[in-house]
Amino acid sequence: MNFVTGQIEEIYVEGGSAMARVKVHGAYMRVPLMFVLDARVGDLILIESGVAISKVEAEHPQEM
Repeated sequence: MNFVTGQIEEIYVEGGSAMARVKVHGAYMRVPLMFVLDARVGDLILIESGVAISKVEAEHPQEM
């Protein structure tokens, strides 16, 4: 399993599904939000295999 965390920069709909543009270590990813329907811009999320699986609390928010 490859878990990463990222911060949601934008939420949009693509093909009828909620998607997010997420900043991960300085790069951006497109991530489906099918399991995290209450996600909002600015939230930190846990991503596994390219899909958001939960929101997380940042220990050191300035590192994002």
